[in-house]
Amino acid sequence: MKVPNAPVIDAIDMEILMHRDTHFGGNFDVMLEYYEQEGVGIMPDFKIEEIKRLQNLEHEMEKNLAEIYLPEAAKNSVQKVLKIYHALKEVYSKSPQDKYSILISDLILSEEEFPKKEIEALVMEKEKVVPHLIHLLSAPTFYDPLYPGYGRTPIFAAKCLAEIQDERAILPLFEAIGHENFFTDEEIIKALSSFGERAKVFLMKILKSEPISKDNEHAVIALNGFSEDIEIAQCALEVLQKDKVLESSTLSSYLIFACSNLTSKKDQKVFMDLCKKKDLSKLLVDEIHLVAKYWKR
Repeated sequence: MKVPNAPVIDAIDMEILMHRDTHFGGNFDVMLEYYEQEGVGIMPDFKIEEIKRLQNLEHEMEKNLAEIYLPEAAKNSVQKVLKIYHALKEVYSKSPQDKYSILISDLILSEEEFPKKEIEALVMEKEKVVPHLIHLLSAPTFYDPLYPGYGRTPIFAAKCLAEIQDERAILPLFEAIGHENFFTDEEIIKALSSFGERAKVFLMKILKSEPISKDNEHAVIALNGFSEDIEIAQCALEVLQKDKVLESSTLSSYLIFACSNLTSKKDQKVFMDLCKKKDLSKLLVDEIHLVAKYWKR
């Protein structure tokens, strides 16, 4: 619906409208109450004064702003989210009830800052819920704050998998790295490191694999989340010997800092000799020298 002479709104305003329609039943009053109480699903970019401005604009125009301003693709996204909300809530009224679907819905729909009770209930079921938790890690929708769970669900799924310690989780956890943001990655890497030697061996294999891709980078990022480990450092040094690797400054940086745990003089010399490589960037040379200073502490 297009309204002649309608005031212009920006991209953030449209996101606020979508957020209102998915999580708060299209009601500004409900949304404002939630934001004023600092609920767990608030978006930092959405200021209360901006929400009130849009509410006042809707009153003035006497029309639903979402109908006026949201493009069809955005409206379709809202409908998709509402269907997922409906499906999650429907599991409670089904007969017979599916125990695992209820536990998963409890986790996603929780309004607790940390849903301890919901996580503990899932962990109690051990390997039986692992496929459900892996699905939460693998589904892009649950990383999106527009969807149920406000983008927090993969973090909680990772915590459950770290407690259950089923090896089926190692690959999905690895594949989830780089999916969303630093905070999600941090929890996923913690979960991976909780698998100890099993995850370390898996990640080192990925790190040494060719052709070089984002997987190598994600592997060394995850390995840097482990405690000091000489095997990881030596693996990083081995990978740094490949010219193709040095062409990627980001991957090289992660590998260089992984070498900070090298202890033998022989390995340290091989590491320092990297500075002699032709066309090595000044940034990487500086990082190598920084690691060398760490050894002298």
